[in-house]
Amino acid sequence: MAGTRGLGPTEIVVGLTVLGAILRFATLDVQSIWGDEAATIVLVHRGLGGLLSHLASSETTPPLYFVLVWAWTKVFGSGVLDYRSFSALVGTITIPVIYLAGRWISPRVGVWAAALATVNPAMYYYSQEARSYALLILFSAAALVFWQRALQKPSAGRLAAWAGALILALLTHYFAAFLFIAQAALLIHRLGWRRVLPWASAVGLVGLALVPLARSQTAHGKGSWIEAVSLLSRFAQVPKQFLIGLYSPVEIFSTLLVGLLAAAALLLLIRRGEKRELALAREVAIMAAVALLIPATLSITRLDDVFNGRNVMATWVPWVVLLACGLGAARAGRAGALLGAGICALSLLVIAGVNLIPGYQRDDWRGVAQALATPAAERVVVGAAHSSESLFVYMPATTITSAPSVTTREVDFIALRTQRTGRAPLPPVVPTSPPPGFQLVGVHKTETLAVSRFLASRATTIGAKTLRRVDAEPSADIILQCGSAAECTSTSDRP
Repeated sequence: MAGTRGLGPTEIVVGLTVLGAILRFATLDVQSIWGDEAATIVLVHRGLGGLLSHLASSETTPPLYFVLVWAWTKVFGSGVLDYRSFSALVGTITIPVIYLAGRWISPRVGVWAAALATVNPAMYYYSQEARSYALLILFSAAALVFWQRALQKPSAGRLAAWAGALILALLTHYFAAFLFIAQAALLIHRLGWRRVLPWASAVGLVGLALVPLARSQTAHGKGSWIEAVSLLSRFAQVPKQFLIGLYSPVEIFSTLLVGLLAAAALLLLIRRGEKRELALAREVAIMAAVALLIPATLSITRLDDVFNGRNVMATWVPWVVLLACGLGAARAGRAGALLGAGICALSLLVIAGVNLIPGYQRDDWRGVAQALATPAAERVVVGAAHSSESLFVYMPATTITSAPSVTTREVDFIALRTQRTGRAPLPPVVPTSPPPGFQLVGVHKTETLAVSRFLASRATTIGAKTLRRVDAEPSADIILQCGSAAECTSTSDRP
């Protein structure tokens, strides 16, 4: 691949980077902002001081991503696309960095690694999400590059660069610690304690400094939802997400097909890889395995059960390099090229399918806002827990209320379709039986959302418990929607 008709690796990687940028930026607004992205926007809207002071109660990750996004919005604006464009740029930059990680084995392997990073559905997804995962992947890729260089030709500068990249990764996401443990162990095995310990200690000290924040976030229960999903299901998420992303049409079929191609590529590496390729690929495989096994063991033993596909995305970096080793092995020949082309083609089909079929996209809060439109007077909207943050992004004239009762002439119930791994999404369901004193006047329903509207003949006081009982959701948000943002008096601490 790298030698195709006179094109060198540099030219091919430049082309792949341009393609990656087009894929990420051209479709940046196809999908709606969803709940986690809304949480980012609400947090950053607080300003730098408010962001840092609310991080423990709002998030489950360290502050670096949010601080960088806050600075980004100061320069480029604070619209929905401005938040996402930061991740899109980071995801684009990751492509040549992944190439450098693969080039350690050979330029051909580097080109295949860059090609896979360009079209991988998970990389595409996180490059369009206003969350920390794209940044985590970039810093993890940089750490892998410097780790490789330190192994190849040890020096204080290279070890310092490795430690610096890992510190940035750790300040972005706690799970970078597992990649650090795996890389540090291999470095120590090859270079000895004395050479590695000062730099590894620097990373360890940053990790220790983050412990109080991590404990505070755990105390607020922000990550407790993970344990509600079965451990077996979460383990199965990892290969699926690495191969074809989070959700897609015909998900089981596409996962099996891409998985078979990936397995064939790894078999090709084992059978046709040269001695040097096998030795370097073995070290990458050990690193990836250790970085996955440690958090998996913590979850199995219930010492710290936060293992899921998102959290281990840093491990995608050595995994994709390992896969590229099979595709780009010196003796892989046409078989490697065909397998790589097949994986890339299927990846592009998955991306296209998700963009064309709304049911497999992120939660459609933009569609909910359009369905609700601007009311003539204040009304009440009832939705699942944390609906208020997502609506606030598209409808600033909304605020959650904690009052035991509300007085209104109109109550709207909202619902979104439910994504399911390996199965078609569940359609959205809203109540059609009216709350006391109200009458059903209409139901708006699409593939991704539903809104039921109830009116009373005059302003009627109704209890929050009654509204939640009608919605069959004990923790539903009770949201006030006004004619303008100025009319809403917040009973929460939202900025």
